[in-house]
Amino acid sequence: MSGTNAAVSLDCPTTLANECWKIPGYRYVTYDNSAATPCGVSQINGADAGICGRPNVRITSWIINGRNVIADPFTDGWDNCGVPFLSDLAATLNTWDPFAGGWTIAVSDSCAYHLRSRALPPTGTKYGVLKAVDIDSGETLTFTPVDTVVADQFFRRITEVDCSGASSVRWVNDAGATVAAPDPAQIVECSVQTAPGARPTPTQRVRPRIQRYTGTQSSVDFDDYGADPQSVTLTVLAGAVRVRAVGSGATSTSGPTSYGDDVTVPAGVTLTWAVDGDTTDLALDGALLFTGTAAGADFIVHWTEHIYTDTD
Repeated sequence: MSGTNAAVSLDCPTTLANECWKIPGYRYVTYDNSAATPCGVSQINGADAGICGRPNVRITSWIINGRNVIADPFTDGWDNCGVPFLSDLAATLNTWDPFAGGWTIAVSDSCAYHLRSRALPPTGTKYGVLKAVDIDSGETLTFTPVDTVVADQFFRRITEVDCSGASSVRWVNDAGATVAAPDPAQIVECSVQTAPGARPTPTQRVRPRIQRYTGTQSSVDFDDYGADPQSVTLTVLAGAVRVRAVGSGATSTSGPTSYGDDVTVPAGVTLTWAVDGDTTDLALDGALLFTGTAAGADFIVHWTEHIYTDTD
């Protein structure tokens, strides 16, 4: 018996693994007070119109999941325009939202300033029209939201071995183009089903707070505050206010021995600090303290806080 021996060869490079990964998608909801924008529609008596400076309103309904969550109409106020108005409106939504939408002020090129919810599951809580009546003018005010869906972003991680036996890993997007590796903290395997912060029933509460200070009084240091603040807004009515913050470089456990940021803010300025709105579990951290610089100072600080249980 005779024969010949032939070497066995493999094509190279060879793919050892081709795995599917994704950055999970989510949904968020926006309201706007600037007539008709990509972030929502505001109307006065049924006609598209910008809404601001409404200090005396009666909230009559807010439709969520097809039902009015305002059992009894109540009186509220949304002062001034721009950020102060939206801060007041956000406080209304955060007080009455049974699903903890985490409403905060956002800004974009297409809408300027508007209100945006936290990241929501792709399906679930359906936010609808908010209606109010201006007590002074009798006008009917409506805010219609816009849903925005951020789709899953898909990647493939390809492990290959070349003809010399060396292995390498590359990532491609869903179009097949080679891309930089995505952030490992953001990706999951494609088989994993995620729902960011699903809230079929309320599990947390957000409570609005407000305090006025005059002269050289100081606000509470929000690093030492008992609850978890989600957003803090300073409005300087008169005089000037010294704002001190921990600044960069500190950790949540070190505690500041000095303030990295120290700025004096004049009258007429409103500043807001807030978490990004994409999660209900984040809270502001680090020292933040407001102090009037002289006897004529007059300023308001209002904030939202997690209270976790409904005790009032």
